[in-house]
Amino acid sequence: MNPITLEYLKFSVAKGFDILAPTFSTLRQAVAREGGVKEQYFGMTDDGKDELVWVLNWPGSTVPPEFEDASNELRAKINALDVNSKPESWFVPFRFAEEVRPALTAPVCEFAFLVLNDINDKPKLAHSLHKTFTDCYFADGFTGGNWGSAINNGRVCLYILGWKSREHHATFARSDLFALEIDRLTPHCGPGSGGWFTKLTKEEY
Repeated sequence: MNPITLEYLKFSVAKGFDILAPTFSTLRQAVAREGGVKEQYFGMTDDGKDELVWVLNWPGSTVPPEFEDASNELRAKINALDVNSKPESWFVPFRFAEEVRPALTAPVCEFAFLVLNDINDKPKLAHSLHKTFTDCYFADGFTGGNWGSAINNGRVCLYILGWKSREHHATFARSDLFALEIDRLTPHCGPGSGGWFTKLTKEEY
């Protein structure tokens, strides 16, 4: 088992964007060929906002600097998928791909963000930040996943959670257990916090 750096990308795409278009397929192949990404996922968000989510499992504990640089040709092509050429992008390291695969391959994948107002609050919130994830294992319909902090902004905590259905998540979100840690964390979180759902297609090279 080898470490990965998961890159979460969310694009605002043009109305009528075709997720099966050859141009997007060619770009995924280029990421695999040039960046060594052996496992990637993609799908449209469920809220009908013309938003594309693309998850790249970069090999290793860091992303090669040339692929982070906006002037890199491949990165420029990735950014161009977004109507403003400024997709949302977060890099989160994991010990191995298996940590998040149960969520990424689930019937419903949830991406939930907690964005701390002050990074200095993180140590005192560490228990709640982790427990709000582990409490999911008591929920019916939870398939697994994990969470981590973005290395390009330590205030951003990304939770990648798998569910058998949106109904299973909704039931858990109404529970006292769900509210326990969320109510403790909410006063410390600001803009960018929230979550959305998608059904992802897995691609391996």
